[in-house]
Amino acid sequence: MRRATTPTHTFTFPDSVLVESLGEVNITYSQNGHTVLEKNLDDLTVSVEDNTVSYTLTQEETNQFAPGRALVQVRVKSEAGVVLASQIIWLNIKPVLNSEEM
Repeated sequence: MRRATTPTHTFTFPDSVLVESLGEVNITYSQNGHTVLEKNLDDLTVSVEDNTVSYTLTQEETNQFAPGRALVQVRVKSEAGVVLASQIIWLNIKPVLNSEEM
């Protein structure tokens, strides 16, 4: 991910986890041991057909990250109360020469 841009992040769930049965979703971005950004179900676009959730980060949000590496993890809770967590994803944060918002 490059700072000062507006990337769309899409997370595809396995067939055993149906997005229409999710009661809660929490996506956490962490860098240097601190939470930088969190997204929840209200922030997401849910595609039942593709079994995915996605959202587009703003320039303001990507500018919150320092160049380097960040961690991302998705946690979900089904309507039945089952809580699952994804593997931790390493995300490379790339710099830009001008991080001013356009």
